Amino acid sequence: MSILITVSSVYILSNLITDLTEKSNEEMAQRNFFKKQEFLAQEFSKILEQENRIKHVLKISNPENLASNLQVLSSVQGTNLLVVDNWFQINDNKIQFGIDSISDAVKKDAEDFILKNKNTDHISIIIPQGKEWVWRVYFKLASKNTTVRYGYDINLKKLHDYFSTVDKSAGNYAFIFDQSGRCIYHPESDFIGKNIYEVSSTRPFDTIFSKKQDYVKRVTMSEFLKLDVIRFTKKIDVKNLPWFICVNFPKIFIDENVALIKKYSTWIYSITTVMLLLIFYLFSYANRRAYKEKGIAIKEKNRLLVENEKIVKEKALIQLQHLKEQINPHFLFNSLNSLYMLVGSDVKTAQKFTLNLSRIYRYLIDPPAKNIVPLKDELLFIEKYIFLQQTRFKEELFFSIKIENEEALDKFIPYLAFQVVVENAIKHNMATQENPLTTEILIQKDQVIISNNLQKKAHGEPSTNFGLKYLSSIYNFYSRTNLKTSEKEGNFVCILPLISIHS
Repeated sequence: MSILITVSSVYILSNLITDLTEKSNEEMAQRNFFKKQEFLAQEFSKILEQENRIKHVLKISNPENLASNLQVLSSVQGTNLLVVDNWFQINDNKIQFGIDSISDAVKKDAEDFILKNKNTDHISIIIPQGKEWVWRVYFKLASKNTTVRYGYDINLKKLHDYFSTVDKSAGNYAFIFDQSGRCIYHPESDFIGKNIYEVSSTRPFDTIFSKKQDYVKRVTMSEFLKLDVIRFTKKIDVKNLPWFICVNFPKIFIDENVALIKKYSTWIYSITTVMLLLIFYLFSYANRRAYKEKGIAIKEKNRLLVENEKIVKEKALIQLQHLKEQINPHFLFNSLNSLYMLVGSDVKTAQKFTLNLSRIYRYLIDPPAKNIVPLKDELLFIEKYIFLQQTRFKEELFFSIKIENEEALDKFIPYLAFQVVVENAIKHNMATQENPLTTEILIQKDQVIISNNLQKKAHGEPSTNFGLKYLSSIYNFYSRTNLKTSEKEGNFVCILPLISIHS
């Protein structure tokens, strides 16, 4: 009777596990689809960021220096290996080119393109250029009596090579096409420029979405892998980019996982039946060796604790490296742009700005071995950082530093802790001369309190809390759990506990 009950239980539980595994695998494929779409959308947004830079230059420039400022931006963009040519026109003046090596044919093509699309605000199209295909981005910006028309071409073969380097996703692949079906990106470079409706099983109705769901999911034959895949199709989430992305997951992997789970669950519960017959023997055997196994368990526990500490520390180091990589390009570009503006207007401030910038990067490229630094060192760093930010934003930012306890300066704090909190305040809040962003750093005996007034941006980019996760990892490594953040009475408050060198 007990064997019959066990076999019945095996059958029922096996089916339940199979169903749960199928559901889990499909949910995992869906999560990976959104992750892949988000990654590619971010990469394309970076390429389109030039429009915001041009807007900024148009806003701060006068008619005398606008052309030279645009030429500088065009030259900087020309260093990007993906950009094969770029050009701009101020009002109806002569078209200027940012890359010297542009051929006469491309120049003529740019002139005809601007003439044909003078009154169009945004264009994003895929066109042939010789034997290659390029993605042409064009936009028109106006300010007062000045109109700037700007365009640049991205080589799709180089874009393919770039994605093959930076995209480390395994187990799936994606391709992108425009509203006419023209393939823009595909892991098989021969598909670039072809009509995706002709070379794959994707059809125009895959780009029609319901009100409840903004993507289409179906099982189809892959033109790339030559096997069945689960294909998700969605409009790519990038402004002014009417393109679609297809993310594909091999269905065979999901089917194999389900079969393996079913097989293993059958074995597990079959073995359990045999184990029931040996329960008394195992119980007595376990009692005889209890003392010996207890000693082994304690030793293993201590070993795992040491390994866990190493893993936590390595995780914190990886997060720190990612944090520095996130700071450097964006912060350096803005700083160099501010320095460029200062050189011609305030040489003395430009010299001080350059000195502080160099000291900041010396601090960034020489991280401490244990991820903590004396509070006084971090304080010197944030003072230089604040000077650069106030030089950029002038009367839009107010900072104050108050020291209630001088002995606290000899205690320790996570490396770049102040920068993480101050940068978050600037990133997620509006700052104007009428309503400046005010940040206060208060140093007490055992903690530092950083607060700023809340003026949240209406359409700010979503927060990943990456910096706060990094700080949490450091405090966890040093067995501190009193890192706190809160919003109260119109202020954002972050409490950073200080670390004693003997703790």
